[in-house]
Amino acid sequence: VVHRESSEQVNRCSMSSTPFAAVTINAPPSKVWNILTDIQNWSTIISGIDDVVITKGGPKVEVGLTWDETRVMFGRSETERMEIVEFDGDGYILKSKSESCGMLMEFEHRIIANESCNDDDGNNDNGGNEKETSVLELYYTSRALTWMACAFAWVGLLTRGMMRKVVLQDLNDIKAAAET
Repeated sequence: VVHRESSEQVNRCSMSSTPFAAVTINAPPSKVWNILTDIQNWSTIISGIDDVVITKGGPKVEVGLTWDETRVMFGRSETERMEIVEFDGDGYILKSKSESCGMLMEFEHRIIANESCNDDDGNNDNGGNEKETSVLELYYTSRALTWMACAFAWVGLLTRGMMRKVVLQDLNDIKAAAET
């Protein structure tokens, strides 16, 4: 069952077909999903997050759940208000958004089962020990909501590489938690 905000709110900005960042995790999707949706404990899982305060809903993930997420970005402690806009526990998809400084930022986490470790010849490349793995992908888009934000959109292009590095660390922290 897919839970989402009204289509007008969700479709304001479409997601890219290419992941912004992705990692392969040696754990089944259900375990990765449990960690990903444990938002209230992200500050103990994700090294880049200093604090999470649930402000509406919770602790169960549901559309409308909002939280304040504090992290150090570019040398400054910043708190952003995040909100779940869609989730599909069966399909392992979690979408959230944040509006800040005239920008709408949308994040989509997808967990994909990667059940086979076979090479092109059909041989198992992990010594015959089949283990279910997952791929955790993050899709990210942003768009200006104000003229001022539009005027400064070029800054986003300059910081894209640093942002990808931060996001990849977040995904690797989730990976480390799932693989223990």
